[in-house]
Amino acid sequence: MFLTPEILTLFIADTLILLLVSIGFLVSIQILLKFDYTQDTPAQYALEKRAVLVSALVRSALFFKIALFFFFLYTLDAVSGYIPGAMCAAGVVSADPTGITLMVLKSLGLYLFSLWIVADKEDLKSKNYRYTKLKSALFIAVFITITAEYAYEYLFFSSLEPSKVVSCCGAIFDPLKNSGFYSALLSISPWIAAAIFYAIFISMAISVLARFYGLYALLNLIFLPVAVLTLILFFSPYIYELPTHRCLFCFLQKEYAYAGYFIYMFLFLGTFFGFSYGFKKLLLKIEDRGDIKFSMLFNALLVIILTAYPLVYYVKNGVWL
Repeated sequence: MFLTPEILTLFIADTLILLLVSIGFLVSIQILLKFDYTQDTPAQYALEKRAVLVSALVRSALFFKIALFFFFLYTLDAVSGYIPGAMCAAGVVSADPTGITLMVLKSLGLYLFSLWIVADKEDLKSKNYRYTKLKSALFIAVFITITAEYAYEYLFFSSLEPSKVVSCCGAIFDPLKNSGFYSALLSISPWIAAAIFYAIFISMAISVLARFYGLYALLNLIFLPVAVLTLILFFSPYIYELPTHRCLFCFLQKEYAYAGYFIYMFLFLGTFFGFSYGFKKLLLKIEDRGDIKFSMLFNALLVIILTAYPLVYYVKNGVWL
């Protein structure tokens, strides 16, 4: 297995988290089978105490797991220096088919873990363990995701070969060097992608002003993939100041002031709080308009940062890319 200090640190952290969530999984099964708040028995009381204790352990583990996602991105970027042909994390991810699956699992997990934390917070605030069974059912999905992610992470890093030449990001994000649906996406006009991106954001702002909060939450589901695609097609060339350089990872590097971490953080926070509102409304029967405010704030910060790049480039050079 190919190991670097970053990979070893990542595996140690993920192993510890997997052990903690395994305890949470066993307790969640017990809760789903035996938990009944209306019963006043020693067994029920013991289960309630166990649920609170395990909840604290799991909550800490998942907070750490969310932070670890950004360390995973850093690890991929650091590993690129050992893989021939890889100029950034994109080349490392494409080195093996398990890389794409791993990225999808980690990205989906980021939102799933955060929503469990939301459910846990609301459950602790309730006086009758109102959401304990729902939270436990959701945690089973969390456990499955973490277990699958851990397995794919092991397979992915085990498959890396320092002697094997991989594609650089220039080839990965070039529509002429790809085929099928992915190539079709990369062939979309950058200006059309940008127009859709801004149209969705304006629609989100209007839905908030009109108090159509359910629509706003739904628009976040569309905004997330559109934002990622527009990053590739329209904004990334302005970040790199090169018309042919389209990459979702190179701007994580020092040369670009680690701007990618801020971009992804704002994208995650903006869409997560939008999803959180919908999650609370549909499943927890709670309407938290504070989520809408936070979501709109972070989405707006994302749009401002991304918009600044082409505007600054135009002011400096007098042309668009």
